Amino acid sequence: MSEYRTYGGWHARAVTGRRMSSHRAGMFATGASRPEAAGSLPRAMILVRAIARAGRRGATLADLAAQTGLPRPTIHRVLDVLERNEWVERDPVSKAFFLGQELLCLGYGAALRHPVERIAAPILARLARDTGQTIYLSVRSGYDAVCIARHEGVAPVQTVAQYVGARLPLGHGAGSLALLAALSPDEAEEVIAFNLPRYRAANPGFDEHVFRGTLADTRERGFASHHGLHVRGLSGLGVAVGAPPQPLAAISTAFVTDWLNEDDQRQLAAHIRDAAGELARRLGLERQQPEKRNA
Repeated sequence: MSEYRTYGGWHARAVTGRRMSSHRAGMFATGASRPEAAGSLPRAMILVRAIARAGRRGATLADLAAQTGLPRPTIHRVLDVLERNEWVERDPVSKAFFLGQELLCLGYGAALRHPVERIAAPILARLARDTGQTIYLSVRSGYDAVCIARHEGVAPVQTVAQYVGARLPLGHGAGSLALLAALSPDEAEEVIAFNLPRYRAANPGFDEHVFRGTLADTRERGFASHHGLHVRGLSGLGVAVGAPPQPLAAISTAFVTDWLNEDDQRQLAAHIRDAAGELARRLGLERQQPEKRNA
């Protein structure tokens, strides 16, 4: 269930500790796990989110049929309406579908009410400059985490793990893992149960036992730190913004595992925690939980 709260004079939707209703979960679901959605609007929402998950490569009709479980005639009919209204657009060469211009315009309007990226921008820019790392800001969207900002560091070689607008299963990546760890245990388990097939599809070597151990460590120390959890040789650090069980966002970075020693990682984690705390204060959120132990 979601509720609107006021933070520092602006409004944000915070996800409560209650489980999603089956109807709302269906809006985020894909494939065989998706409850049957009745009506054109729920189907349109399912398709728009599936196209959003496809990111830069777009989603073909076959992709959408496989991901949503909707009949192809239904997909055709709904996409025709969405395309006429410029909510989606189709590449004339690849025939893949992408989010359209009208959604971009609507997004600018929504940003006026949810200005977390604008408020975070100077904090993230300074963090990127001081650490040399590329810094990401992510928010939760159902069973996903969405990157809403990226600030590149000054180091000559950067590890670019995400782009703005990228959607990953909640728990995939350091910022996403920090968001998952900050949820209530019941809600986190619901997310994990839904996303386990997605973790395994993205990484055939995915180890659920290691994943759950890393999640428990994240809860204990107050920030996420992983090494090759989803991508071999890639590590990450992430901190949730806002007190559990209602985190608003997460700040994170990624790096090649061998590039930073333990001392470097501890210092980097401290910088990210400081930035997350500053952003939380500027947003009028509750204080960050104190660090419980070192990485």
